Amino acid sequence: MTQLSEIMNRTLVTVDTHASLRQAQRILDRRNIRHLFVMDGKRLVGIVTDRDLRKAAPSSKSPLTASEREEFMDELKVVEIMLRKLITASPSTTVREAAQVMIREKIGCLPVVEGKTLVGIVTETDLLEILVRGEGTS
Repeated sequence: MTQLSEIMNRTLVTVDTHASLRQAQRILDRRNIRHLFVMDGKRLVGIVTDRDLRKAAPSSKSPLTASEREEFMDELKVVEIMLRKLITASPSTTVREAAQVMIREKIGCLPVVEGKTLVGIVTETDLLEILVRGEGTS
């Protein structure tokens, strides 16, 4: 059985709790990713997704001007909107177990932790790639 340690992405993109929503959005856009880990020092404390940022941002139909919307996104910090209840996996978790958790919890990624250290991420796309290649399905 394929374990997450074999497929997880070890390139982790993180921000600290003081990052603004605008900074977080720029990182997601530049890296073309949907999940951003929020760290307090070396400790994983939350996650912010592209959907979270869209929901928190003022609508372009709001009465705010473009500069007021930008100011709002600069003032609001990721710690204020991040998801704190994290569901994690270990490197030894199987692909099947990870997929079952993600389906049951309706989440798009799993942070992979070893002890208290963040060591990787597995996303829906990673699991679909495994399925398409025909690996890890047993």
